[in-house]
Amino acid sequence: MMEPACIENPEHRFMHELVGPGDRFLAALVRDFIEREIKPIRREMEESTRGDFSLVEEVQRKLVGLGFQGAFLPPEYGGWNLTSALTYCVILEEFGRGEPACVAALGGGAWAFRPAVIAGNHTLLEDFGPRFTSGEPYVACFAMTEPSGGCNIENVDMQGRGIHTRAVLDGDEWVINGSKVWPTNSGIADVYCVVCNTDPSLGDEGIALIYVPVPIEGFSFGRFEDKAGFRASREGDFYFDNVRVPRAYRAAGPGEDAVLLHDNLIFARLFSAAWAVGIAQGAFEEVLAFTRDHKMAGRPLRQHTEAANILADMAIGIQVGRDAYVNAAYMFDHPETYGPRTSRYMLSRSTVAKVFCCDMAVEVTNRAMELMGFYGGDPAYHVEKYWRDNKIIQLWEGGVQLGKLDVARGYYPYDQFYENEMYEPAKGKGGKP
Repeated sequence: MMEPACIENPEHRFMHELVGPGDRFLAALVRDFIEREIKPIRREMEESTRGDFSLVEEVQRKLVGLGFQGAFLPPEYGGWNLTSALTYCVILEEFGRGEPACVAALGGGAWAFRPAVIAGNHTLLEDFGPRFTSGEPYVACFAMTEPSGGCNIENVDMQGRGIHTRAVLDGDEWVINGSKVWPTNSGIADVYCVVCNTDPSLGDEGIALIYVPVPIEGFSFGRFEDKAGFRASREGDFYFDNVRVPRAYRAAGPGEDAVLLHDNLIFARLFSAAWAVGIAQGAFEEVLAFTRDHKMAGRPLRQHTEAANILADMAIGIQVGRDAYVNAAYMFDHPETYGPRTSRYMLSRSTVAKVFCCDMAVEVTNRAMELMGFYGGDPAYHVEKYWRDNKIIQLWEGGVQLGKLDVARGYYPYDQFYENEMYEPAKGKGGKP
């Protein structure tokens, strides 16, 4: 009888004191769904993304049936009040090891509407909440990145000055002009949470999160992006030309929206870390089975010392990454103990998890491919897909470089625009500051 690919108990990957029975139940529910509905058709799903996308949409419709689409809403609006960062992280790790991008349509809705839920904006919750719990797919998009902005919007030192999409109040309506690129669910979303600026001179006070339902006059979509990985999600560019929405569709107000934006970005780095761990876990499981089934010099590849060392390095990275995101997410969920969720300390801790986990997943998938040789690039084994899928997670939300600056903020008051008394004198003398 062939030995099992892995003898690890998934229940023991987490400290039960941090990840409770409810979280483990949801993780097991998703794990079962992944094994039953997604893993057998992963290759066909990716092929569908190059065609009519129908197979991906079929899987997403089944996910709606599980009840996750409106789970983030308060109970009075038909949801589960699922707001815990740790719960989302544990769930997304499971999706990561199956088909990371297929949950983006649902996850994008939770991310886009978190600001409205946290702010308690009853107008938005009453107007849009029932659509998320109708049992039919209803998609939201958190529209942040801009063509000229790079990671300026995520950069706390910019204080909103890098946001070029403008929102001007005209009576009881916001008038929005500008453009966005790369937001997940763009082109398929029913409603967009748009990161805007009312006045760049106001700093964080000028940041506004405004919800735009589509179709609406003045909104136009460009094209879907053709990506190396994460093909089961859709991203593209779109434009606002004097788009008008009600004044009440702003998440909160001056200053408050900046806090909500920073809260959302920290939350995103946590679930990105978990997604990356799931991808690494999926690749690890593939290579464990491969090295069991393939022999070299008469014995399974994984029974050779060098292979065992490489597999051990993968396991170490995955478990350390998992512990990092679990600890950080637990702290985020307990501000009464660890301080405000949008503090520089929490920004640093969440980013430590994201940067480490994404770098680790790149390394794990790469080493898995090396152990498998040419089979590592064979789509039938899915490792090359894990490799491609993780890279986009590593790049989004400001990428590794901005991430490391945010890590530093947790240890000293780092400021990109730190005053330098030599700047003006050097400039005046024609020198380079």
